[in-house]
Amino acid sequence: MIERRAHVAEEATFGNSGLLAPGMAMPLTLPGAFATFACRFKEEPRELLASGADFVRNRWMRQTRQAQQQHFAANKLRLSRLSAYGQELTLQLQAHYNMEHENGNGLFHLFRQPSEAARIPQIQEAAQQCELKHKALDAEAIRELEPAFSSEAELAGALYYPDDIAGNCVLFAKQMRNAAQELGVSFHFGSTVKSVQPEFGGRVALEIESPHLSQRLTTDGVVLAAGMQTADLLRPLDTPLPLRAMQSYSALVPVKNPDDAPSMALFDDSYKVAMTRLGGRIRITGLLGFVPPSQTIPPKALRNLLKIAGDYYPNAANYNQAHFWSNTISMLPSGMPLFGPTRHGNVFVNVGHGVTGWAAAVGSARVLADMIAGEEPEMEADGFLPRDLAAA
Repeated sequence: MIERRAHVAEEATFGNSGLLAPGMAMPLTLPGAFATFACRFKEEPRELLASGADFVRNRWMRQTRQAQQQHFAANKLRLSRLSAYGQELTLQLQAHYNMEHENGNGLFHLFRQPSEAARIPQIQEAAQQCELKHKALDAEAIRELEPAFSSEAELAGALYYPDDIAGNCVLFAKQMRNAAQELGVSFHFGSTVKSVQPEFGGRVALEIESPHLSQRLTTDGVVLAAGMQTADLLRPLDTPLPLRAMQSYSALVPVKNPDDAPSMALFDDSYKVAMTRLGGRIRITGLLGFVPPSQTIPPKALRNLLKIAGDYYPNAANYNQAHFWSNTISMLPSGMPLFGPTRHGNVFVNVGHGVTGWAAAVGSARVLADMIAGEEPEMEADGFLPRDLAAA
């Protein structure tokens, strides 16, 4: 495993929401793509946009809106099935390797806008087909299940998933590294793959920049799971991926009043913001941005994350002691992950899982491993394969 960082889970995984939630698994398309432009000037935008015209971005946003309008129900069903599979595998791995975890059961999926709540029947249909427990609630019913919920925000609808889980994705990734090493996997950190070149005889050559690996490595096959770098590496192979880099913002705050803090996870569909309890801390994650990566987090992102958390649990945490960070994630217009073989049969991809993609990432990794081993996967990969992207 070749990794440019010094350890696992130091990029998008580090700011992951911690949702291990097949019921809440959603194609991460942007809400109101055209209306987003008006949000640039609002104090509480759902997305952050860099100033100036960006025609490539505009075309990408039209594609994501089209995917939401035309393919939401089918994509939701596929993603729920993949995430349910991934959740099952994750729990099996945690039990098998006796992993430490901070798992908590139960998730509220909240909709502020009637236009977003209009998708609830489609979401419920997908949950029923996947045999996922769920229930529609109003604010009073939420408070019966979660007494700390004290929101005065107007809700257009809400769903409750008792079997969805929130946990510590970073802790899981680090323990998976340890388990993999015990099985003989070699990890090469601080190393960057500069190019991927198929060779005669069905092998693949990698050009590598590394202090402890040779500059050229030849192997039987390669899986590219490198976020936006995946698209760069595939471009010379005439395999374009319409990935778009987005920023996701997160905050970690200490619990102030345990009785006023949530015991279950929450996902605000309108702002795409999740709140998860991790012991004596609360993680708030979301608020996507079409802005360049920067060490300086936009003030609007800071305010909005804490404002949204305060809408639901105002007395739960010391929000003025929040630690913030920003992560770059890669997304396809469909909002769906992509995994499987490219047109070069021994070059595989596994990208685009998004900020809530823990379960989907575990599920796709297993399906992809079965493909590479020549075994029949336990679940269908249709809708996630690079060939499906080419046909779309």
